[in-house]
Amino acid sequence: MKILEREIGSIQFATTQTRTLPLPRNYAYRTLQLVLVAKMTRETTAGTSSNGCKDSAPAQLVRNIMIRANGRDVIKNYDMETLHRLDEMRHGVRPHIYAEAWSGGDDVAVATELIVTAQIDFEMWRAIRPIDTLLDSAGLATLELIIQFGTGMDTMDEAWQAEAGAAVVVDSATLYVASVEAVGVPAGTAFMTNKEYMIRSQITAASAKHQIPLPVANLYRSFVLKAHSDGLQCDGILPFSSTAQNSITLLSGTEVFKYRIAGGLQADNRLETGMQIPERLASAAALNHRLLELVLEGYYLLEFVKDGHLTECLDTSKLSSLTLELDVAHPGTNDFIDVYPCELLMPPMPAGK
Repeated sequence: MKILEREIGSIQFATTQTRTLPLPRNYAYRTLQLVLVAKMTRETTAGTSSNGCKDSAPAQLVRNIMIRANGRDVIKNYDMETLHRLDEMRHGVRPHIYAEAWSGGDDVAVATELIVTAQIDFEMWRAIRPIDTLLDSAGLATLELIIQFGTGMDTMDEAWQAEAGAAVVVDSATLYVASVEAVGVPAGTAFMTNKEYMIRSQITAASAKHQIPLPVANLYRSFVLKAHSDGLQCDGILPFSSTAQNSITLLSGTEVFKYRIAGGLQADNRLETGMQIPERLASAAALNHRLLELVLEGYYLLEFVKDGHLTECLDTSKLSSLTLELDVAHPGTNDFIDVYPCELLMPPMPAGK
């Protein structure tokens, strides 16, 4: 197979609107690259603020990303802020971001250019055979990239949004889309579907056994948990200190697949994935880079494929249930755990088999 790289098109920002970009249906997709370029201003009555922007702003301008095939089959469904960090875990390097001018919460009176990028993976990262999960578009009736845009205010934390006179203006923003595709896929090749989506669970009280039920029937490559409080990722929902060692358990009935102290898991994630984490998420350094050695705040990776063989995926086809059981605190007003499964769907059996 040969590699084709090409620009697919661009989508102009429209506040809270949904826009659709048809994707070419010629070859097998390895990845899609997203580059968001925005010019923005912001102000509050005071002009200065101790509050600030969210992680990887202005990624929040892209509130949701969906890849849909044949008008009904949703293959990818997540937000750009999270995808930016998922890429960091999967590839061991953070995608490009140039947005330090948006850090903090003081007025930005002159339209400032901000850039953030992300990659949609169809081929399987860190796998012995990444091509096992290519998205072959040749036989599809339709293939669409569906973008739901947010607002400028979405880039700021909830405390900043509540300040007197708080306002963010998006002067312009454009999402550019490019692809990497495989040309010359042998006829009859069947690929697994690399499906990703989000399951949200609200934390209403501290609990040693907060449960999140997960779907069963298919294979799971991994689960990523994202803890956020009042709009910002945080470690406080699953704290780790000399007095608190809150845990994450993945189980089916009495069978336990994962049982980890959350803070220890974060440290292992950094080493296992080769991530360099030089910043705290809400800091100015989170919008460029600084020299510290930290864990990825609020994120927890439960990985099954340790050596690249997809045969190590968790097979739930014979399970009656699958549950995440978390020992959670309730540090804020609006506390959530978002779960991002990487689910593999086997191709249909050929007729007569």
